[in-house]
Amino acid sequence: MDGEPVIVKRVNSSFIGTDLQSWLRAAAIQTVVICGATTNHCIETNARMAGNLGFDAWLVRDATWTFDCVGPDGDIHSAEEIHAMTLANLHGEFARIVRTADVVEALEPGRE
Repeated sequence: MDGEPVIVKRVNSSFIGTDLQSWLRAAAIQTVVICGATTNHCIETNARMAGNLGFDAWLVRDATWTFDCVGPDGDIHSAEEIHAMTLANLHGEFARIVRTADVVEALEPGRE
């Protein structure tokens, strides 16, 4: 939308080399909602950093995705397996794992 800030990142984290953190702090934003691709790369990095920086990070499980991956041992790991493990790794310590419906409900008028 017109007038909205645009953050252009060059590495996995939206917080590295950008003014995202200072912009969020200046706007008194405490909760960040994280969605996009890929779950085990940029999404995970942003969730960990947001959590470490003291933000209430909401990772939207049904609005993130990843690819199948071949591990160093040659085993193929499915996208579903990688996605689930990433969510398990982040849950509680770095992010609140939510669904799109949870975010929509939290945004309803009259909710704090």
